[in-house]
Amino acid sequence: MIIAVDGPSGAGKGTISRAIAQHFSLKHIDTGLYYRAIAYKAILEGIDLKHEDVLVQLVDHITTDDFLLPVLRAETIGNAASKIAVIPIVREQITRRIHRFCQEIALPYKGVVLDGRDIGTVVCPNATVKIFVTANPDVRANRRSMELKILTQQNSNDILNQINQRDERDQRRIVSPLSPASDAIFLDTSELSSLESCNCAINIVLNYLSTNSGLVQVTSY
Repeated sequence: MIIAVDGPSGAGKGTISRAIAQHFSLKHIDTGLYYRAIAYKAILEGIDLKHEDVLVQLVDHITTDDFLLPVLRAETIGNAASKIAVIPIVREQITRRIHRFCQEIALPYKGVVLDGRDIGTVVCPNATVKIFVTANPDVRANRRSMELKILTQQNSNDILNQINQRDERDQRRIVSPLSPASDAIFLDTSELSSLESCNCAINIVLNYLSTNSGLVQVTSY
């Protein structure tokens, strides 16, 4: 079973994805961390973000241990990651890594939850269930400022501006733009608590499985 959870930063897709994964015994991966890890390594090594050939080489050096670095959650890293995300060859390489990740899922996991921005449209268009998580920009900026208060001194206005710029860049990029799949189920978390959002998402999956008698769609890459 593959669950695709897409949406912009601060909408709550990470928290929701982890809750779904725990409830249904699925493996979880935040696919955006690939781009953030590459951005961090590039900045650390002084690599120009326009040097596509160098950036794509970094993909093979990224491990899941890199995903544990708290600095990856910084908004500056997120902005750099969104600039890297417009590079087709980097996206192709990361998509292949994600496909391998899905193929290597083994017991006790029954499948995988992937959260990102183009999972349901490009990475896994045949996902069992697709959820598009959204929230209004002010709510998302406030959530991000609360999340980042230990890592940064940025105020909500700064983060709101960065979120708006990133949204525009991600929505307008030619390759794999941020957009909901035609068969995705929308979940607006603007007025919901974290627990309410997670419960709604879990119910979406439960309703799908109930309607389809537990049928699981298998996808090969």
